[in-house]
Amino acid sequence: MHNVIELIGVNKTYGTRVKSQILHDINLEIEEHSINSVVGASGSGKTTLLNIMGTLDRPTSGEVIIDGANTKNMTQRKLAKLRNQAIGFIFQFHFLLQEFNVFDNVLMPSQIQRNNQFEVKERANHLLDMLGLYKYRRSNVLDLSGGQQQRVAIARSLINNPKIILADEPTGNLDLHSSEDVYNIFEQVNKEYGVAFVIVTHDKHLAGRVIKIP
Repeated sequence: MHNVIELIGVNKTYGTRVKSQILHDINLEIEEHSINSVVGASGSGKTTLLNIMGTLDRPTSGEVIIDGANTKNMTQRKLAKLRNQAIGFIFQFHFLLQEFNVFDNVLMPSQIQRNNQFEVKERANHLLDMLGLYKYRRSNVLDLSGGQQQRVAIARSLINNPKIILADEPTGNLDLHSSEDVYNIFEQVNKEYGVAFVIVTHDKHLAGRVIKIP
C-alpha cells in the first residue's frame, strides 16, 4: 500500500532561550485510502503534528514525505504548490469568504492551480450535489447553517482532487446531528474518491469509528 504521508524522526521544539519540545521523534505512515484520527489531551501537540503533516510548519528535525516527495529542502513556493495539489484542509472554523457565494468559495483553491475551469466547475457542481448543497450554490455563505458551512468547506477541500484531507477539529462547532453528517460525509468521500483522512478530534465517538494515532 502506498503512503501518502510519511514522517521520519520528526521533532518539534519551540523557543530559543527556554525551549519546549512538543513532538518527540515521531515516525508515522498514513496509507492511501485510509481514515485516521489523532487523539490526545489539549496541549499534547495534535495540531502541531497536523500542521507539520500539511507542511504549514516545518519540523525542528526529521523528514516529512508527501506522496513520495521529501519536503525537507523544498522552498516555500514548492511547498505551497505541493499543498495545493496533494492536500486538502478542513478546520474547526471554516474560513469561508463572506464576500463570495457558495460556488465561488468551493472554486477558490482551483484558481491558484489554474486547472481546466470547465472540468473544475463540473467537479464543484458534483461535490455540492453529493453534499446536499447544490440548490444553495448561488447563496451567500452567511445564509447557511453551521453544518452547511462546514460542508461547503469540505467541498472546497476536495476541489483539487487531493490525495489526503487534514481535518483539525472539524466538528468542534457543530451540534451532534451536524457532527454525524460530517462523519458520514468523510466516509462517503473516502469510499467514492479514495481520499485519505487524518482527523484531529476530541470527539470519542468519531475517534471510535476510525484508526487512532495515539
